[in-house]
Amino acid sequence: MKRSKTAALVLAAAMLLGSAGCGGTSTGRDGTPVTTTAADAGGTPAAGTTAGTNAADIEFTEAEVQEIDENQETGTIKVLIYYDLVSQDADLVTLFETRYGGSIEQEITTSGAGYFERLGTLVASDLSPDITRYEWMSFPHGVSRNIYTPIDSYIDLDSDLWSGMKGIAEEFSYGGKHYYVPYKITSNFAINYNRLVLEEYGMTDPMELYRNGEWTWDTFRDMIKQWCDISPDHIGYTGVNAMSFVATTGTKLIEVADNEIINNLKNENVQRCMEFLEDICRQGLTGEGYVDPGEAFVDGNLLFLGMEPTWTYGAACESLYKKNIEYEMCFLPFPRDPLSDEYNIAYDSFGYMIPSGAKNIKGAVDWITLNRTEVMDPDNIANDKANMTDSSTRYFPKCSSCKHVFTEEENGPTCPECGADKKVKFFAYYTEDQYDLLQDMTTPANGKFHFLFDNVFGFNSDLDTIFQGKGEESLLDGPLFFDVSYTQLRETNYNAIESILDDYRERLSKVNG
Repeated sequence: MKRSKTAALVLAAAMLLGSAGCGGTSTGRDGTPVTTTAADAGGTPAAGTTAGTNAADIEFTEAEVQEIDENQETGTIKVLIYYDLVSQDADLVTLFETRYGGSIEQEITTSGAGYFERLGTLVASDLSPDITRYEWMSFPHGVSRNIYTPIDSYIDLDSDLWSGMKGIAEEFSYGGKHYYVPYKITSNFAINYNRLVLEEYGMTDPMELYRNGEWTWDTFRDMIKQWCDISPDHIGYTGVNAMSFVATTGTKLIEVADNEIINNLKNENVQRCMEFLEDICRQGLTGEGYVDPGEAFVDGNLLFLGMEPTWTYGAACESLYKKNIEYEMCFLPFPRDPLSDEYNIAYDSFGYMIPSGAKNIKGAVDWITLNRTEVMDPDNIANDKANMTDSSTRYFPKCSSCKHVFTEEENGPTCPECGADKKVKFFAYYTEDQYDLLQDMTTPANGKFHFLFDNVFGFNSDLDTIFQGKGEESLLDGPLFFDVSYTQLRETNYNAIESILDDYRERLSKVNG
């Protein structure tokens, strides 16, 4: 059967973007995990795609930058998403309606490869959504295929609204254009621990070291060694791979620097960091990588968990609370490189991008602006702090005995209808100090950290597999958790990595003329 040119383009586009996978975390506007519709949420290829498929011969035409009339109606925006945005961000959707007169028409797809597959199909069919979520492989992979629209004409990075984000936006510059500006960043990964365990063993609180400017690789290593010397069951560190440690040197593994793609795997800072991690692994001070943060601290054997702090904090606190285990969960940034004068930390971000061929650019920009406006609103900031640091007892809104629904005035410990004790609702509140540190770790304008975003997971699935594939074969897991030589792993994979990056370099060179 003869296939039409349009049908062939749609199929190729689906294969091209489907092979990208879907990086990053599935989270809502506030950073909490969201419910996705996908069985393949971890990036498993969707039906009809093959991981690593290279459809590099097919490219989209560069998106046409349209002029928008600020006075035109916001209208309806089409959103391609992998969770129910309308329900899970209901308050924001309502604001979009009341403040802008806009509405949302959403299409919920699978996450993982299926998300990019569907996006490619829609763009190739001239049925582009107006808004999609940013994912790790949106940049540079998706941008290099002209799947997104430049937003320089629509967002003023020098305005008060986007204060502190201009430097962040530059990390997503491609060929002199910007395709993505996050409305919010997250601390990505942090060192999480139970302070009471340290007190029990008479160990120094690393928070004191941090406040005194002494929280470095060296003091980190000393602490996990002291911990592991206490018991053979003790684990000094486990969690995420080596990327966050490398970030503390101020160097990225793979960097997209506007007009070039730089492979830093042989950089002296990267080499030095990986050798440090090899050493602590060789001494038996590390675990085997990822563990569920809700279970990580239950048996009391783990000292430090490298994981996204807000998720870890809530999950760990709730689990320990329900198991009646004493705790005082804390988190702080990854230890400073002793050769660096500042704290460099890796970050992740939340935001939206406008696909090529979007029909309602004005509405898309209004949605992006609304998200940023709500994050920057002083009342919202104050209310969030009051809520997150509120240590008062909370109760379920309905009596478990007589099903009476409590009013705001009925805030006592018993049900006013039947006299039964109210059921306590768990809430992981933050201390003032911990809350303020979290803000410093997520707010570039505060000036406490140098923020880096490593582009290492923004290419295709073949490169992703090399860096975070199977256990000891992973370039970022092997040296830290499995006592495998970084130099050996790097040399084994270096030519393959360069071959993949060369394809992206060639595309970027065409953009630069």
